[in-house]
Amino acid sequence: MQNWIDPERQALAKRAAKVLKDNAAHNRSGLPPFRLPQVAQQILDELSQFISARDTSPVLSLGLKLGQQGLGLRALLGLGRALLREVLARLPGMTPEALEEVARVNDYLTLLVDAVAEQERREIGVQRDEMQLALERAIQNRERELRRVIMELSTPIMPVYDHILVLPLIGKLDTERADRITECLLREVVDREARTAIIDVTGVPAMGAEAVAALVRTARALDLLGTHPVLVGIRPEIARALSDQDAHLAGIVVLANLQSGILYALRREGLEVCRRQLPQRGAALSYRGR
Repeated sequence: MQNWIDPERQALAKRAAKVLKDNAAHNRSGLPPFRLPQVAQQILDELSQFISARDTSPVLSLGLKLGQQGLGLRALLGLGRALLREVLARLPGMTPEALEEVARVNDYLTLLVDAVAEQERREIGVQRDEMQLALERAIQNRERELRRVIMELSTPIMPVYDHILVLPLIGKLDTERADRITECLLREVVDREARTAIIDVTGVPAMGAEAVAALVRTARALDLLGTHPVLVGIRPEIARALSDQDAHLAGIVVLANLQSGILYALRREGLEVCRRQLPQRGAALSYRGR
């Protein structure tokens, strides 16, 4: 067959190029149509070498290369069917020698298809891994955003009067959340020029060593900014935690509840709360300066 295929190679190359162009839609964008005649020629040149030497390595290398360039598996299968028809049409009858030559061509095409399929499998694997990684990054980014929103919602800083801020804490207080709280509180203290910051721990169910240390750090940071820290809502179990941790609360005012903390802060501003009767509305509270 080697003597037969050499004179027919150009005609077979044209036929192969036409088949590849007809199936160009199955190729990837990396393989433009104008390169298909060159691909067809490569395939036929390697077929000639395979029939002579029976070396499979160059065939597999060519298949991987064509797969990397974007040759689609369906386009290659179409070419294989057309090439086998061309071979059968040119062979001198169905002799054992002719059938052997057809088997060689089929072996070549099988190796080529397997190599292209392997390359596609690798690329699909890479794309799957990239998609998985992108999905994991998107999920992580979403989780971080949700945590940020939750932390912002869980640390509302409320101005109750000029230069007075209240920070009500609810839920577990760990190091990460405590650092976020300190950051937000200090920023608000600077922006609002607060002179008193009331930290309400009524909604904190328990307080371990990390929470106690974080609370003390926050109070010290407020003091460094010239803002008076006030701690309110100390329940018995939290008081025991503070005592067990030997927390250094010197300079930090500790009061029973938020109401007493607000009254204390108002007095520091030169204000006091008095009760007066309002028409048709019963008793109400009002502020007056000293």
